[in-house]
Amino acid sequence: MSLKGRLEAARIACEANADPAAAAATRVLVRGLREAGVAADAVKAGDIAPEFAGADQLGARVALSGLLRRGPAVISFFRGYWCAFCALELQALAEIHAEIKRLGATLVALSPYSGSMPRCIGEAIIPFPVLHDAGCAIASRYGVAFSIPAELRALHLALGFPKPARDSPTSWKLPIPATYIVGITGRVVLSYLDVDYTTRLAPADIIAAMTHLQAKSVSDHSPPSDRQ
Repeated sequence: MSLKGRLEAARIACEANADPAAAAATRVLVRGLREAGVAADAVKAGDIAPEFAGADQLGARVALSGLLRRGPAVISFFRGYWCAFCALELQALAEIHAEIKRLGATLVALSPYSGSMPRCIGEAIIPFPVLHDAGCAIASRYGVAFSIPAELRALHLALGFPKPARDSPTSWKLPIPATYIVGITGRVVLSYLDVDYTTRLAPADIIAAMTHLQAKSVSDHSPPSDRQ
């Protein structure tokens, strides 16, 4: 089943099993984020991707500039391992990781979740770096972060959101689903933004964009033909 199909099945199951008031509240949140234009000022295709650095799940330091020295980068912002829709996305990314590497790119994911980061999601091993984006600091620089409204915090805790150790302006922040492909120059060549947390960029679209980027790179570096 495609990622879109898995996400749709998960959404239907969640709505069927959730308290009607909770399901309605999440729809209100998504509608409110869309009406507020949360993604309007986000980094988009054509922009220069802001630099970032952080430790991955193995404690290794990962910086965007370092990734781009090796090739393009695929960057995915997700809410956390507690989110069933994020887990499905991570599984799908794990499935295409080898193809992304074959196309010369590096995949990295970022989450504000501060708990111990698992090496596996379901039956899928996470073969790419996952960085802890404390307080959504990086997501904020990309313009894809928002604060959970006070009236919906109890609902998010019930859904699995880890209760913050202390209440601060950043402790209730989450990123909207966002995926970027960044070329070696640092310029974003593809951006996917959606305030609806049940939707994600199709893996096939990532591969198609990477294939196009690789073909363009080969073409740009090919010697001119000897035409008379």
